[in-house]
Amino acid sequence: MGLAKQKGQGNSRERKMAERPQSDILDAKFVRVRNRRENGLIEFDFAIGAPEIFVELLMPTAAFEEFCAVNRVTDVTGQPLEQDDFDARLARVLAGEAR
Repeated sequence: MGLAKQKGQGNSRERKMAERPQSDILDAKFVRVRNRRENGLIEFDFAIGAPEIFVELLMPTAAFEEFCAVNRVTDVTGQPLEQDDFDARLARVLAGEAR
């Protein structure tokens, strides 16, 4: 049983996401480049819906560029995260939003 969040609670990002239609949230895709290796591989984070919850991926440069184009991503490299992945997931669990 999750903890119920009272209306109006949550940070500004959570409130904005709650106001957006579900399809808009799933259409928002983000990449954050972590490292460009000398061997041509790119280490990056990929997120859908919220840039602070992501998976870490590794691809050759050409595959990365195609991946970004196909997914129409927003590059958030260099932008600070409001929360890191663990903190964002924990906040959702505590709010009863975990899936």
